[in-house]
Amino acid sequence: MDKKKIFIEYINEKTSNKFTFLKLKNIFYDTQKNHCKIDFIYPSSNEITEEDRKKIFEIIKNYIKLDVELKVEINKSYVESDLIAKQIARFFEINHKFFFSSFDFKNLNILCEEIVKIHFNLESKLYDFFKQFNIDKKLLEYLDKNFCAEFEISTNLAEEKAYNDDFLFSRIKSIEEKSDLDALISTSQDKYFLLDKKPLVGDEITFNPRYIRTITRQFDSCVVAGKISNISERTYKKKTKKTDKNGEVIVEDKPFFNFQIKDDTGSIKGVIFPNKAVYHKMHLLKDGDTIAVQGRIGKFNDNFDIMAGKISFCTIPNKNDAVVVDQNLIADYRFVRPQNYLIERQQSLFEEKHLSAEILNNSYVVYDFETTGIDFNTEEIIEIGALKIVGGEYREVFTTLVKPSKHIPEGATKVNKITDEMVANSPSISQVIGDFYLFCKGSQLVGFNNIFFDKQFLDKASAKVGINFDNPQLDAFSLAKQKLKGLNHYNLSSVAKHLNINLTDAHRALSDVIATAEVFLKLY
Repeated sequence: MDKKKIFIEYINEKTSNKFTFLKLKNIFYDTQKNHCKIDFIYPSSNEITEEDRKKIFEIIKNYIKLDVELKVEINKSYVESDLIAKQIARFFEINHKFFFSSFDFKNLNILCEEIVKIHFNLESKLYDFFKQFNIDKKLLEYLDKNFCAEFEISTNLAEEKAYNDDFLFSRIKSIEEKSDLDALISTSQDKYFLLDKKPLVGDEITFNPRYIRTITRQFDSCVVAGKISNISERTYKKKTKKTDKNGEVIVEDKPFFNFQIKDDTGSIKGVIFPNKAVYHKMHLLKDGDTIAVQGRIGKFNDNFDIMAGKISFCTIPNKNDAVVVDQNLIADYRFVRPQNYLIERQQSLFEEKHLSAEILNNSYVVYDFETTGIDFNTEEIIEIGALKIVGGEYREVFTTLVKPSKHIPEGATKVNKITDEMVANSPSISQVIGDFYLFCKGSQLVGFNNIFFDKQFLDKASAKVGINFDNPQLDAFSLAKQKLKGLNHYNLSSVAKHLNINLTDAHRALSDVIATAEVFLKLY
């Protein structure tokens, strides 16, 4: 019998089968620190009281019978399509990077019913990969470990997409008139975002390009972008399955194209072996076009090159340009993409969350800005930190430095430790404000003294590009003054200390956000 099942059965034996719905997710034992951490999950339709938690803790402590520092986490498992999709993406990113980098997750469908149905619409190479390595079985085991639900996985072989001749016609018509923004790529980050992608070969490229200078090894699938040059058509000899009248195998000349891709960090050679449908599209490319290429990175004569599978026209955004946008058309992140929240919340087994039904049923974005000064009329945002809370759980973080149009005063640097050099290669507030709007969409905003400070900076910055943050705003500062009577000071450090909340690296945006989130959840 599975050791995990034995563990659960022991708990239920001691509690008259009260917790048959409980699932053991993970056991971690650190021999050096003599620390044991045990994680349980249970369906969101069930409830576990604080008394239940104490009882389970004592049962486990007696079962282990070891002198260790024991921590037990018991968390609800929410079965929601977006959470399942993120776990699926994580599974492939960890275990099958080829699939992760090649699969368009728009072709993943999840239906949350009594049995959660997951369907993959796969191109032929991914379909074969899926079947060859029994991915469905491995993925089911992974999901079963992370959710309290029953899953069913199905796949089908996708049809090849028909080529958009209307786009080709418009491309031919405007090929001499097209003007692209020059790339301005001088950043320490490995990847960046593209705008206005229009597929030429294959379907849309959904992954972000890597700066060419960062390519120091081979990849099964990688995206690069830049100006194309030195396009040349050549031929190679290929044996066919046909024979001539003398019985000799017929050898045909097959075309291929060589080209060069250059961004502001370096250049890489490219090659594509087109079929008949792709061949005429390659003649629409001209030197100087800005394109993105997705393909396999290989090494030839000590140099890396890319064998193209997909090619798209695109625009590489200039980080000094800001444009007015229609907030109703913001559908994807351009400059800053949120990340999963990975820092585990340290929470005592006996600490009661006291989360209200309102918090459990709503989405909140806790945010904080670092600025060049305190006057929103004359000063500017230089850092954004934000945390999304859904159902009382920390889900995603949004964080970025921001390049202002002015020098950061020494007084501001003394407070937030942010210098001109640190933000030199960062996007402007006019560029990232659209990404921040998308991150906040559908959520209530929470800050600490945000009504009189952060909100004023937010309204000013968003108005410049035509965006209106109409999210309801809650102020944890006002909440603290209402709920915590008699404090000498009501700044974030004082309130956090009073509530036994750890505030490290104060006056950096994300650190202040985490502390504000803890204050908010304890007081709201």
